[in-house]
Amino acid sequence: MIFTGFLPNSTKQDLNIALSYLFSPTQWSKLQQGPAIKKSEQMLREYFSVEYASTFDSGRTALQKAIEAIGVQKGDEVIVQAYTCVVVTNAIIWAGAIPIYVDVGKDLNMDLADLSTKITPKTKAIIVQHTFGNPAAIDTIMGIAKEKEIMVVEDCAHAIGGEYKGKKLGTWGDIGMFSFGSDKVISCVRGGALTTNTPALGKKIKELQQALPFATKKNILQYLFNIPLFLFGKKYYESIGKLAFYLSNTLHLTGRVIYDKEKCGEQIRLFPAKLPNALADMLVHQLHDLDARNTHRQHIAAIYKKAIQTKTPLVNTGHIFLRYTLFVDEPKKLLAYAKEQGIMLGNWYNASVVPTDVREGITRYTPGSCPQAEAFAKKSINLPTHKDITEKEAQIIIDCLDAYARS
Repeated sequence: MIFTGFLPNSTKQDLNIALSYLFSPTQWSKLQQGPAIKKSEQMLREYFSVEYASTFDSGRTALQKAIEAIGVQKGDEVIVQAYTCVVVTNAIIWAGAIPIYVDVGKDLNMDLADLSTKITPKTKAIIVQHTFGNPAAIDTIMGIAKEKEIMVVEDCAHAIGGEYKGKKLGTWGDIGMFSFGSDKVISCVRGGALTTNTPALGKKIKELQQALPFATKKNILQYLFNIPLFLFGKKYYESIGKLAFYLSNTLHLTGRVIYDKEKCGEQIRLFPAKLPNALADMLVHQLHDLDARNTHRQHIAAIYKKAIQTKTPLVNTGHIFLRYTLFVDEPKKLLAYAKEQGIMLGNWYNASVVPTDVREGITRYTPGSCPQAEAFAKKSINLPTHKDITEKEAQIIIDCLDAYARS
């Protein structure tokens, strides 16, 4: 079985780290606090050549704290693009602010013309998403923002390691936000970070981080258990793997990617929190491999591009291809066909604000307000580019698409 998601970044070293914390009582005292937290923050500072880096339990917590750090108040407006995730809009709404949606262009990033029409005297910040690792026109956006005295948070949840005009994504804006969730560029199961070169912001973010608790040890163990579960479940998916995933989900043995309460616009009791040492330990390992992982993704994407004629988003220079997105007329049919052939393709993003089972109204998105985002969402599927996709597996996926086109 070929997977697009399902913790695709996990390695044997991650498994060893997870097992050491799960089954070695001497390690349990280091689940929450330990040296890996400072080490991971040091690595982020060095990688991005910035003065300040703070880690958090997730990208969504990091974004929430970025919004707090720049002083967003109740009634302020925060601009965000459509074709995004509910955790982004939740962070805005929980700050008491109002999300203002901008349509997307052909690259699935913020449309600059529409952005200009959405700025008002109430606009406090712009969240710039680099969708699937495709760099947005961040230099132009920064020019607009500076002229209007608006703060910019770069949402690099899909784009860590990417560059735009020779400069790292995440270092253009006032604050860079990164996610290390299960299906991101690199992963420690759940984690996030903020970076900045502005002293006032860096100090404020650190204050906000230090005021947070750690997640409970039980919760950390649940996230660690994701590693052996998913490695086992994927390997034996066609026999007992599906049962293992079902039991884990039913019995709440592992941490969730997104909780039901979040889909209803509610904060969950466990978070926001600091990044725990056990997960930071995995992050340190993953950061060492970051550039090699992105080079691999770009190589696999080049194979797809050469062989597949299906329409894709506009590709900007510096794209790292977290996933390789295609636009097809009936994505559900293709997803089902590929699954029958042993390939689980991705469905990011199949709505203007995902997931599709978000409670109606909580995102404050007005249907029809971002027509291009809605049109692209109806046609989007993704091909995997992660480390486990070899040239041989890329060809299997290509052959599957060819067979589907002929059927």
